Amino acid sequence: ICDDEKEFWDIIGEMLRFYFEEKGIDYQQKEYESGKAFMKEKDETDILLLDIEMKGISGIQLKDWLQGEVEDVKIIFVTNHSEEMPEAFGKNVYGFLKKPVKQAQLAKYLNRILEDMEENQNLVIKSLNQDIVVKIKNIFYFVTEKKYSQMVSKSGKYFCDMSLYQLEEMLKHKSFFRCHKSYLVNLGNIHRIEESIFMENGDKIPVSRRKIKDLKDLYREYIIRKAR
Repeated sequence: ICDDEKEFWDIIGEMLRFYFEEKGIDYQQKEYESGKAFMKEKDETDILLLDIEMKGISGIQLKDWLQGEVEDVKIIFVTNHSEEMPEAFGKNVYGFLKKPVKQAQLAKYLNRILEDMEENQNLVIKSLNQDIVVKIKNIFYFVTEKKYSQMVSKSGKYFCDMSLYQLEEMLKHKSFFRCHKSYLVNLGNIHRIEESIFMENGDKIPVSRRKIKDLKDLYREYIIRKAR
């Protein structure tokens, strides 16, 4: 939390505690009273709740500084004045909270951030005598190869020493869908859905007739979440 109103730390801190405890997620919270204090500490930060109007270095200036850094900090702006919002848009800015902050609005932005963080995580796939490390967002789909599977990703195709059922269980909360008895697809890399699925890499994936409605509904929800 980077905000020069220290009384705000307790208010937003209680909201964060409620959110992360409900999700069952361990987290660490740290407060900074200025943009300069944040820059000086150089702490590893995943999510930054950032006040736009601060003395000295403003929230917008800190955002611009972060975008020149390697660190991938996800920002939620907090403000008393909506007229400064247009300047605050940019890379990794997920939204704006108007004081007094509402729990539901905070939760909406945090949900989006956590989903993006999950997609950016690495997945370790056992392949013959080696482990393949791939980012979840770079996987197109898995397809059965007898009792094993093959992973198709942006970096190529790899044999997987796991069944499609095992993969489905491992990825069930990470935007993957079992569209067919032989295929598990990544919703994030679908180009379009007709009677079949057309993936971003040009591959065409079959869909079971009884699963087409669930797939389209789930994909629509995914796209809406990403657009918000």
